[in-house]
Amino acid sequence: MTEQKNILFVDDEKSVLRSLRRAFMKSGHKLYFADSGELGLKMLAAGKGKIDMVLSDMRMPGMDGYTFLKEVKEHYPQVIRLILSGFIEESYVYKALIDGSAKTYLAKPWSTRELVELVDGLIEIEKTLKDKNLLEVINTVDELPTLPKIYHEVMALIDADADFDKIVKVIEQDPAMTAKVLQVANSAFFKSGTASLKRAAVFIGLMTLKDIVAGSAVFQALEADASGPYSINSIWEHAVTCNGLVCEMYELIHDEKIPEDVASVGLLHNIGILVMLKYFLDDLIKITTLQKQHPELDSVHLEKEVLGVDHAQLGAFLLNWWNMPYPVIEAALYHNNPLAAAIGNREIIILLHIADHLARLEAGAKDVKPLDPEIFNRVEIPGRFRDQCLLAG
Repeated sequence: MTEQKNILFVDDEKSVLRSLRRAFMKSGHKLYFADSGELGLKMLAAGKGKIDMVLSDMRMPGMDGYTFLKEVKEHYPQVIRLILSGFIEESYVYKALIDGSAKTYLAKPWSTRELVELVDGLIEIEKTLKDKNLLEVINTVDELPTLPKIYHEVMALIDADADFDKIVKVIEQDPAMTAKVLQVANSAFFKSGTASLKRAAVFIGLMTLKDIVAGSAVFQALEADASGPYSINSIWEHAVTCNGLVCEMYELIHDEKIPEDVASVGLLHNIGILVMLKYFLDDLIKITTLQKQHPELDSVHLEKEVLGVDHAQLGAFLLNWWNMPYPVIEAALYHNNPLAAAIGNREIIILLHIADHLARLEAGAKDVKPLDPEIFNRVEIPGRFRDQCLLAG
């Protein structure tokens, strides 16, 4: 059963608040309701840390949802922040996701089951990231890495609604980051066909650009020596390949572009390997040695046996510590376990799991295990990708 939490709902429409009350009546959570952002902040202040999660509408008279969530982020950073809005196309929604004011969103009209599952999934992620074994391993690290200065400069420009010229000028100061933006923009999925950073940035969009900058910054922050089959370059190449495959499969399934907030989940799903390379190299070498000696054993199982946690947990912890959006954290945490009960966006996680599988096969990995046939019952995978998986299995 999901751990009980105190949840605050903020919406100026009384009918929506009544619907939310009905939706969560049997959830076991303690519910609070506010019909304005101003009232929501007063309730947070009165609760003195009692509220665990807020779900807010965006369009409200007086204080809008973006302003409210930004205040919550600044004064109550421990509170999980979600958008529940009928206007997802609004720039403020994406801006809230980009600057971390909100972790994720759900579009109105929502289904009760989908909303409750999303909330319970986020609570489960928070619980997993506070796991005793994980915290014990993290605490052995003298100092967790911080993201490079250039990342914060780009985020500040985005927050200030700066135009692309200013953002591109900052990115161009970092050749490695520039190369990564161009690499993704010219990848098999985006196919921008340009050597111009500005054209590439405009082509892929602001949210994807932000995620690539974040990805590049993460890889710089976790730069470490290569070990055995692992290297910074090979992990990044794998990430770009996975990301392109996820986007391509989604477009084939839905006949539309993948939503911006999940368009880059493949870029950071494997950063836990980088964490192991940088901080737990001896353990990683032991794991890879055992993998060669016992190819029948799963690498995730060996990671837990040797280190006590797996790379998915390590990566998700660091992404959460850096205040990355929940779709990115969820992708890192569950990419090896797409049938876990707590997953919010199962389709995206399954597509990422398949993309990871196919990319490893393409790279010639020897330890690729057959996929669980159940995933094909959960999502209708495009024919040629399904065939590749079945042939490999």
